[in-house]
Amino acid sequence: MNPLFYTWWWPRIDASVPIVLMLHSVAEDIVSPITPNNTVRPCELENLVERLRTHGYVFQTLLEAMEKPCRRAVVLTFDDGCRDNYDVLFPIVRRLQLKITCFVTGQGERTPAFLTPAQMQEMDASGYVEFGGHTVRHITLTDVPPDVARSEIRDNKSRLEDILGHPVSSFSYPCGRYTPAIVEEVRAAGYRLAVTMDKRMRPFSVDPYRIHRQILPRGMDGFAAYLLATRGRFRL
Repeated sequence: MNPLFYTWWWPRIDASVPIVLMLHSVAEDIVSPITPNNTVRPCELENLVERLRTHGYVFQTLLEAMEKPCRRAVVLTFDDGCRDNYDVLFPIVRRLQLKITCFVTGQGERTPAFLTPAQMQEMDASGYVEFGGHTVRHITLTDVPPDVARSEIRDNKSRLEDILGHPVSSFSYPCGRYTPAIVEEVRAAGYRLAVTMDKRMRPFSVDPYRIHRQILPRGMDGFAAYLLATRGRFRL
């Protein structure tokens, strides 16, 4: 890409505001042809991490960024709990000593495409991975009756806590869809914070149940991904 298209001059997000990035799978091949941008290559993720660290950014879990935020904090979040989060992502996390947050459903107990309880326990025990809820069946909460939404939120949290043996504090709205009533259900279930697919970073204190995230697509070179992560855009 022509460097003139890069908005390198665009001001960075304020250092006091945690940058929350949204990813899904980490694999060489595209996991889902329906959502190809949801699969980033391992080298793309590693290049981004290297650039961010070079510029003084620190990786935290979502809960850490709320309780004890560092200046220039970055939170890498991974939705759905895909199997490659264990096979591909977890070795990168350990080697680079990254802190990440994974939002998982209950699908891992029904299909090998998702994390199993044993894999989650190993990742959780490493100290690098925070797990959060994402409903039982990855259901769009705005498309179901209130009682179904409530059980999807609460049953997912209860099952995760049974697997991990400790409280789960974070939640991700599937497909980024939510209403004030759904936000209240998440709060009532005992979650302390929740992430959306809304962009434009802002302090968690603005609304801990509507935390904005920047989506990182597949195929971006390291510099473009760095600009998108730290500025919210990378070209005009």
